[in-house]
Amino acid sequence: MTLGQTIRLIRSSAGVKQQELATRLGVSKNYISLLESGKREPSISFLRRLSGELEVPMGMFFLWQEFDPQGRSVANLGKLRDVVVRLEAMQLVATRGRRGPRRKAE
Repeated sequence: MTLGQTIRLIRSSAGVKQQELATRLGVSKNYISLLESGKREPSISFLRRLSGELEVPMGMFFLWQEFDPQGRSVANLGKLRDVVVRLEAMQLVATRGRRGPRRKAE
């Protein structure tokens, strides 16, 4: 999976439309489309802003990259990605479900 496909996946799973995300980030919808189609590469500073808007760690954008610099098998990297994705999903569900501290009944 490419970086652009990953951005699209995270954006769409967050329920955010391209136009809404573009407005929140101060860029054009066309720029978001170009990123997602792989025709443009975002800067690190843009990825930081993007991760903030989508409420995910910046590293999430790179979990699906098929780069293996140390010769480890891609299967091992796939297992690691699966574990991290599950942990991130659990964390997102937990933080979005919080409504603040519970009050004790008196």
